[in-house]
Amino acid sequence: MIFKAAQFFLCFTSTLLIAPVLAGDSVLFQPVTNTDIQVVDKLPSSDQWPGWCGVKIIQKSSLATPPKTSTQSCYTTTDGQRLAGTFELNNTKLSWRNSAFQPFMVDLEKTQSIGPLFIGEQPTTQTDTVYLVNNDRIDGFIESIDATKGVSIEVALPATSKEAAPKKEMTHIPIERISEIQLATKIKKPSGWRFWLVDGSVIDADSWSDIQNQCALKNTHACSQVDGATIPWSNILSMSSNSKTITNLASCAQKIILNTDTEDTRLSPPVVVKKIIPSAFDAIPIDLHGPGVFEFTLEQNGGTLSALLEAPPQLRGNVECRVTIECGGKVVFQESIKPESKPLQIKLPIVGNKLIVKLDKSKRGSFGCAIRLTEAIVISDSCGTPLQPSHLPPNAPTKPGL
Repeated sequence: MIFKAAQFFLCFTSTLLIAPVLAGDSVLFQPVTNTDIQVVDKLPSSDQWPGWCGVKIIQKSSLATPPKTSTQSCYTTTDGQRLAGTFELNNTKLSWRNSAFQPFMVDLEKTQSIGPLFIGEQPTTQTDTVYLVNNDRIDGFIESIDATKGVSIEVALPATSKEAAPKKEMTHIPIERISEIQLATKIKKPSGWRFWLVDGSVIDADSWSDIQNQCALKNTHACSQVDGATIPWSNILSMSSNSKTITNLASCAQKIILNTDTEDTRLSPPVVVKKIIPSAFDAIPIDLHGPGVFEFTLEQNGGTLSALLEAPPQLRGNVECRVTIECGGKVVFQESIKPESKPLQIKLPIVGNKLIVKLDKSKRGSFGCAIRLTEAIVISDSCGTPLQPSHLPPNAPTKPGL
């Protein structure tokens, strides 16, 4: 049973091959601000940060080979941190192993979900939910997770009559039958520095330093049993002194608006397709397939949209349409995309909290009406300093109040 549980989560995982490297020899650092700043080969220390919103780590492909990874299962906390890894047996209980930490006990009170890598608008749930490998789901209250019983969830039984009080029973689900776990825990705001890693992990810490050309994190937040972690710079995609100053467009609420006035038609409705891969600041590629109008609701007012605009790879050479971006009731960008068009880096000021992307004027109908937004982030007008960390004392991996 124990080995089966490990094998279930290992089907999403592979070993992260990490080799110590010299930061100056293998990576460069691209500051992220509202204005353009040249790449640098050395970062200022965390206590002398110049006010950049964040930094993207750029691999020197000629000098360093990026670590080899595959999609992993992720343990996601209530403040948005993710630890890619797998369950591991620790005495009689299951613990979670991540490449940056030693195995640690899962705290259900700080857990949002355990399952495949997910990046985008977070779903909300009123009850704990277990998704099974056969696509069934079980809703209830998750009491605990251990190696012997698997997931213990209290479920409500159907009422025998209108007057009868609802009855509940405890159900135990083996780990190997589960594809994903979601908990109805209270979402909390992140604090401190945030780091996005090549394996899909997202880790917060109070501070960091460059020690022997590696990034040494101090007082990490995801694992209360561990004070810090040391990660090679080549294993980090990006970092931010305050994660609220950079918002990836993929996580913003999205709505598709059918434009009945356009002369373009398509047999199926417009659609948004996201490529779920580890990305700097979680800014995963977003494909918009029109003709149509796509509305994004941002988490804050104002800022600057930074993105790379190009044709989706599968339609490259066939896309021929017009792209219009509006905010605050005004057009801030308009360009005709043609088969010979090169990828276009855009940096646009935003007014308000609504961003509208319109695709029309296609000469090939829906087949030629699509764009990809890569590394699409909204940069705050004020970058600020790190938020003060907020820690909770370590808890046992069970819920109180039963």
